[in-house]
Parts: sequence; structure tokens; C-alpha cells
Amino acid sequence: VPYFLSRLSVEAFLTFTQILVMSLISYYMINLQMAFIPFLFVNFVLSMVSAALAVALGGAVDEVQTATEMLPLLFVPQMLFAGFFVATDLIPSWLRWAQYLCSLTYSLRIAVLKEFDDCEPAEKCLDVIDSMDADDDEIWWYWLILLMLFLVFRILALGLLTYKSTQFY
Repeated sequence: VPYFLSRLSVEAFLTFTQILVMSLISYYMINLQMAFIPFLFVNFVLSMVSAALAVALGGAVDEVQTATEMLPLLFVPQMLFAGFFVATDLIPSWLRWAQYLCSLTYSLRIAVLKEFDDCEPAEKCLDVIDSMDADDDEIWWYWLILLMLFLVFRILALGLLTYKSTQFY
């Protein structure tokens, strides 16, 4: 557990540094309307949840090659179910539940709500907000769900790695 927590703190620092550089470049290049700090924080939280998912996958398999080959199985559906590239209405109803497991869904909803915060009723930006099922009154739920996904994936990874360490000896 101490190793896991120290690795997490180092990983959080390195991730924050990388996300800071990436956000500084992309924020001013894209000329976003939202403030920089929420943009940075959304990117950082999404990166940490994605890293937690990757660590859980790494703890579930025995070889690095297997984990590398399985990563697209985890991250490609995130892009499909997040509601950005494919509208949620176009996804078959029996598959729509998967969007609630994707951290990208909640991060995009937060980013869209922050970006189009001052959207007028007659503008097209309301169509984007509606197509993503984003609700400004539920933004704190999106943050809470991202935190819960992070904790669930990290605890799952810890459990898997602890189990694997007992099987090794």
C-alpha cells in the first residue's frame, strides 16, 4: 500500500506537469471561452481517471504486451459512448448504459457546460449541450462521478496487484 500511494503521488505530479504544458498550448491555440483553470482541472481529472483505468488493466493481466493490446478495448468505446463523435440517440438503446461507465462522458459534459456557459437561447451552442445530455444543475454530479470512477479503478488496481503479489510467491 505505501508503494502504491507513493507511486500515485509521483504519477499525479508528472501527470499534472504534462497536462499543464498540454493545456497551456491547446487553450491559447484553440482560444476557448472558458477560464483556464477549469480547463486544466478537467483535463487533469480525466487523465488521472484514465491512468487509474490503465493501472487496473495492468493489474488484471500478466504480460505488458497483453495490456498494450487490450488498451484500445477500454479507450475506443469511451470515444464512441461519450456523445461527442456519435450522438447518444444513435447508439442502440441496449448499449447506451455503457456511457455511464466512461469518464470521457462526464469530462466532456463539464467542458461543454463551461465552454458554453454564456450561451444565448437562440444560438447553436444549446444544441451541442442538449445533444450531450449535459445539465448545468448536475455539474457537481459529474465531478463526483469522476472522483468515484478514479477511486473504484485505483482500489480495483490495488486489489488486483495485492492478489497477484500473493500468487507470485
